[in-house]
Amino acid sequence: MRNSLVPKKVEVFVWRAKRRRLPVLTELDKRGIDLHSVRCPICDNDIETVDHSLIFCKDTLDIWNKVYKWWGFNGVTNLSISEIFCGNSPHQLSTLGAKIWQAVEWSCGYLIWKNRNQKVFCNKSWNPPVALNEIQVKNYNWIAKRCKSKKIEWHTWLHNPLSFIA
Repeated sequence: MRNSLVPKKVEVFVWRAKRRRLPVLTELDKRGIDLHSVRCPICDNDIETVDHSLIFCKDTLDIWNKVYKWWGFNGVTNLSISEIFCGNSPHQLSTLGAKIWQAVEWSCGYLIWKNRNQKVFCNKSWNPPVALNEIQVKNYNWIAKRCKSKKIEWHTWLHNPLSFIA
């Protein structure tokens, strides 16, 4: 499980997420850590599990749907961490395209987690439009720097990312 288009910290995050090894509130509670609540710190509508935190929280699902829409896909069709992080796209892509899409999915999960942690530990507000912008910028910077076989233009990346890998 490697993808050279993302930093190692993103690969480690994905490895941990797929194995349910992220320190979400329910996991901390299972280990006997005294917590005020195990409810999701983003939406406060459900208990915080890895799946809820990264996919099912209404705000994180909104971000995933915006990322899929940005890529011209219909919306989140994968409903598990393993399915999302496996890199299978809703469309047939070239080998490079599949690798880039996987990098986008991995980075999206990582940046959702990072924004969740900023809300929990730094009391920063959760802002899905800002999170989407961060996903687009970080992915462009990471992928453009690491992708040796294709030159990626910012405007194309932002408005039609599928066009340069078709």
